[in-house]
Amino acid sequence: MDPIERADKVRSALYLRGLTLLDIDRQYGLPLKTAHTTLREPNARGEEALCDALALDARELWPERYDAGGHRLSPQPSENYRRPPTRQQRRKARAAYPCATSNPHAAFTISPRAF
Repeated sequence: MDPIERADKVRSALYLRGLTLLDIDRQYGLPLKTAHTTLREPNARGEEALCDALALDARELWPERYDAGGHRLSPQPSENYRRPPTRQQRRKARAAYPCATSNPHAAFTISPRAF
């Protein structure tokens, strides 16, 4: 699953429970921003806290961080530390390739300059 999409789903699930990432940090005694960082980088305590709050198994949320037997990978593969592109980087990429938008009809749009 796309890391940005996964983070949105986790935030949404927390919101439905009346919680925020900051609430998770406070309730589980984590350093500030740990839950937020856990969404994009491996952190055992943050993963445990988020999964406990959402009543999920950590393997369900982050399968790439666990082996087939359900044990947390140690050390974590370097791919798990790659940050997704920032919002600004994603906007620039979309602007560079206007046909690669989420609009399914974008490829069929005829510009006035075509004639």
